[in-house]
Amino acid sequence: MVKHIAILVFSLLLVAACSDYHSAPRFEGEVYSVAGLLISGHSIDLEHPLYITKSANISEFDPLNLFVTEAELKIFELDTGKSWELEHVIDFSQMRVKWIDPQRNIIQPGYRYRMELRIPRLTEIISAETTVPPPAELNPDYYGNGSAGANPTLDEASMGEVAFKDADYRFPIALNTFDKAGTFNFIAEIYCLEEFSTNLEFTTPVMGITHAPAEMESGYYASGESMRRIMIQARFASAFSAEHDSNYLLLRDYRQAYIFFGRYRVSAYLCDQNYYRYKYMPEGYLHGGIKNGLGYFGSASGGAMYVRIVKGEEEE
Repeated sequence: MVKHIAILVFSLLLVAACSDYHSAPRFEGEVYSVAGLLISGHSIDLEHPLYITKSANISEFDPLNLFVTEAELKIFELDTGKSWELEHVIDFSQMRVKWIDPQRNIIQPGYRYRMELRIPRLTEIISAETTVPPPAELNPDYYGNGSAGANPTLDEASMGEVAFKDADYRFPIALNTFDKAGTFNFIAEIYCLEEFSTNLEFTTPVMGITHAPAEMESGYYASGESMRRIMIQARFASAFSAEHDSNYLLLRDYRQAYIFFGRYRVSAYLCDQNYYRYKYMPEGYLHGGIKNGLGYFGSASGGAMYVRIVKGEEEE
């Protein structure tokens, strides 16, 4: 993982504005995409919405027409027979059209859900199904090393400070899977909450460079994985912890994902096969479980913790 992050940092320093790409399959006519991740314990809301978009001719591209509003989107809770319709709203803070559940039905761990999308002029139904992973909950201080103001927290407003050298040694990513042991699809995101600035300081200098150069700004805000957002994805085992009398999935070696000193959100989830395959497969939008369309309809269980990474005595 350290090698991977080092290569990422080096590449972004040299070619911040460049990215590799390859050609995708060619599609004819209008093609519709769905993007949605159901989170156990939450409803489908502005923070966890579904998106519906459609293809556009590049020569006639209008971003205002990217999002689909004329549609019927329904969710089925297959284990109970319950169903409900989603409605679209405009999130002006992000200038996106989001599909949310006005009834605020809570997504249940272990339940199966089906999405059906009907669009005027289309004869086929765009659909997908997902099974929500079992319950999972982050423990920000698994070893009990923390103290007031000196450990990660589940509340962003009260995040504590942790020295970079101790970040994973004392505070691993610890996901409690309760009575479920075994191997799970696991995804973590280490996201820097600081806005870009040339005052951002690297936790590990890169080729003698200690602060972010101005030309790195576009790469910092790039979508997908970047110097601001490091993703960790793998199959991890959860095993019994006698100390906590529960099953835990532990990730101890992730400190190098903190590329800069500053505030971070660390998210960790068990995820279903749809989202996992979407994230790791080449051209993942073909493997996200969507029938008669592209994208993904998946589910996850987990949460986020918050921490401010600071210098320790050895790093002064």
